[in-house]
Order: sequence, then C-alpha cells, then structure tokens
Amino acid sequence: MKKVIIIGGGISGLTAGICAQRNGFETEIYEKNAMMGGECTGWDRQGYHIDNCLHWLTGCREDDDLNKIWKNIGVLTDDTELYYEPCFYMLEMDGKKLHFWRDLEKARAEFLALAPEDSEELNKFFDNVRNAESVRVPCEKSMAEMSMMETIRFGMTMAAAGRMIMEYGKDSIADLANRFKNPMVRQMMSQYLDPGYKAITLITSYAFYTSNNGALPMGGSVGMVNRIVERYRSLGGVVHTGMTAQSIDVQKGKAVSVTFADGTVASCDYVICAADPSVTFGKLLDRKYMDKAMRRMYDRSADYQVTSGFNVSFGIKGDTDCGIEGSVIFPCEPIRIGTQDKSFMGVRMYDYDSGLFPAARRVIQCNTLQSEKDYDFWQELYKDREKYNAEKQRIADETQARIVAKYPQLEGRLVQLCTYSPVTFTKWCGAYKGAYMSFFERAGAKSLTAKNTLRKLCNVFICSQWITTNGGLPTAAASGKFAADALIARDRK
Repeated sequence: MKKVIIIGGGISGLTAGICAQRNGFETEIYEKNAMMGGECTGWDRQGYHIDNCLHWLTGCREDDDLNKIWKNIGVLTDDTELYYEPCFYMLEMDGKKLHFWRDLEKARAEFLALAPEDSEELNKFFDNVRNAESVRVPCEKSMAEMSMMETIRFGMTMAAAGRMIMEYGKDSIADLANRFKNPMVRQMMSQYLDPGYKAITLITSYAFYTSNNGALPMGGSVGMVNRIVERYRSLGGVVHTGMTAQSIDVQKGKAVSVTFADGTVASCDYVICAADPSVTFGKLLDRKYMDKAMRRMYDRSADYQVTSGFNVSFGIKGDTDCGIEGSVIFPCEPIRIGTQDKSFMGVRMYDYDSGLFPAARRVIQCNTLQSEKDYDFWQELYKDREKYNAEKQRIADETQARIVAKYPQLEGRLVQLCTYSPVTFTKWCGAYKGAYMSFFERAGAKSLTAKNTLRKLCNVFICSQWITTNGGLPTAAASGKFAADALIARDRK
C-alpha cells in the first residue's frame, strides 16, 4: 500500500482520505488543531452550543449528485434526520414582514401583495429562482479538468439555469435591488449578502431552499464532522491532531516527506494539501507551484472578493417565546463594525435541533459581513490585545442593545457567550483574510476553478473550498474527491 499524507483535517481532507482509503491507499491525516473539521466546527459556552458553520447543507435531495458524496463520507446516513427550515430569511421593516419562503409560490404571492408596482420584475425574479433550481455542483469531474464537450454536456444538464444567467449574469446584488421600486423589496434583495456579489449568488442560494436541496442535518456541524471521522477511521484511516505541518520536503520535483513543528518527519509516496491555500503556498510550498487560475484569484482582488464576518453569539434564558424565527433582518440604529456603519442587523435563531438547542438553551447569532479592508482593521487592532478585546466588547454590548430594542421580550434574558472577528479564523485554521468561504467573483468577473494537481510537482495534490470561486462545504467535499481521483489516476500511469 502506498502512503498518502493529508495535511488538514477539514471537510476536504477527510473526503480525500475516505476516497483514497477506499481505493487501496494507506492515508494519515495531520490536523493542527485538537479537533477535526476546520471551519466546520462548533463549541460550547456556559451550557450553550454555538454552531459556526451550518446554515443549510446543499445536496440533501436524493437525486442530487452531491447527495452521493455526503452518503459516501457519512454525512448523510439512514439515521440522519433533516430539518427543512420553512424560510430562507425574513425582513421585518416598518411593521411589515417579507419572507423568502421555501414554498416559492407562497413567497411570490406575498411579494406581489406587498409591491404590485413591481409585479413584472417580481414574476421575472421568482421564475428565475425556479430556473436556478437546476444548478448542480460538479461532483463527477472538476470543471478544471473537463474538455469543452464535457463542459457543454454538464451545462446542458442545467439548461434552465442558463435562462437565469442570461437575465442576471451581469448584475450585482445592488443592480438586482435597483430593478424594484418598492423600498422594502429593495432592502430584502440587498441586505442579506454583500451588494457587490453577483446577483446569481443570491438567486441560486434561495433556489437550494425552494428545490428542497438545502436542509439542516441534526447534530449540526460537530455531529456532521464526527460522522465523517468515524467513517474514515472505519476504513483504516489514521488521524493525528495537534500536528502543525512546517514544510513539504521536495527533492527533484517530488515530495518525499512532510516535516511538522514538533520535529516529526513523515515520509510518503504522495501528499494531499487540504490546508488553506494561503498556508500551502505561503508556508509549506513555494508559490511557483500554484495553479494559474488560483493565482489569478489571489492577485486580482478587485474582481475576486474576500468575505469574512464578525460574530456575536447570545444564549437565551428561559423557554418562553422570543419572537424570532430562523434568520431575520431588521433596520436598527447605526452600529460601527470594523470599518463599516451598519443600519440593518441580521440575527439567526438556533432552535431547530432539541439535542443541541433545547428550549431553555436556544442561541441567537448575529453575523456581520466583513470585507478585506475590515480584516486589515481587525488584524492591526489585534496587535494591542486590550484594545482589540475592548472593541469586541463594545460591539457585543451595542448589538445586544439593538436586539433588545427590537425584541423587548428579551430584556434581561440574553447571555453574551462569545464574540469572534475575522482574525479568529486566521488563527484557528489559517483562513486567508479570515474568510469563511472562498473568493466571490464580482459582477463581470469570470468564475474560476483551479486544478487539483500542481505545476512541476508530480505527487502533490491540493483540495480546498478555495479551489473554485463561491466555494463552501459542497466544493470542499467535491474538491477532496477530485484530489483523490487525480492521485489515483496518477498512480495508475
């Protein structure tokens, strides 16, 4: 059996390990933290649970290609219960409520009743959400490896989505919002994601709900990771935690071993780098090995945007009603977070899983999108730990005051559990600019996918959500599979 060292125990690394083990390789995963999962993680504070990752899981429909990967790696089993949240998110403004219901026609009717003056654009929007339901994550072969004919055939499986792209492909979310006359509809479209993102990002995200392809698995992020680790170990895979890779040792264009911070040297036949690429090509390997598509994403920040977040989490005392269901956005007194003044606040109630969030241990999270400029602000502030902590506390206090102003029934019932800035995830897992997803291309920029193979290194492969634009859990898992596929194909030559 040939030896494969996998650096990084997140979703990509675990998926790669499972696929390689199934194909006769001896694999060992080295994770720098004490727990597996990378950014797909959660933790307990003061008797409450905080889930960092799962808002919904794409690929929950049986006929979806991604569903096969989730079942293969143990994310979805016969015993995994799914929660189909009824609403993507809701805007509450001027005493009115507007929902992106999972039931698309129910949402259409609600929007049309509120804004009949926008009926033409609204019908166009909802028709194209329906078209976007055909969008699929490439799972059989990476887009970077597809021939022109394979790309065309894959595109034809999503023909309806082509009509959506024709209509909104050149629009940003801000452009989409400006199509509407009604101020509440405009805010509904523009307040959930960064207005500079492509409009199709919002439309496709909503379509995962309306197509019933997006749901929440019970057990949350930690439960999901534990199931994958169990599957990996059951196949003979070996896990090492608390092991920080220091370098990949290269001789004559081939990796021969990996050296770790404690001095351990692990020899190998192959290496799969499942760490954040900024670590892979900033610490473990020279940047000259980076795929040109990935290099383009890093070098063209005007086109490929990095998004992180500032999060404040609250526990709720007692089990009486809070007036919050799912994800809610509402206007508030302006609050300064990073370099931005925010006049809308988004909160999410975590109560869907009684095992994680029993009635008397529900959690509210407030996550504010942060830009690359915000990351620089937090990174600089972190140099003075006292000022950094004081700024986080100020935001937590002001956030709590705005939540209570909106929901007076929460007065005296909120427990501040923790705050974390973009710097937190750079420290935790080397996340580039503290990002929780990969680059988002701005309107007009081309979607890119990097190869899982490296230039001039024949036995090193990479996998990560960063392998493509708009990456998240689905692309992380698919990328792990593609890296293992590439390794297997190389080994058979």
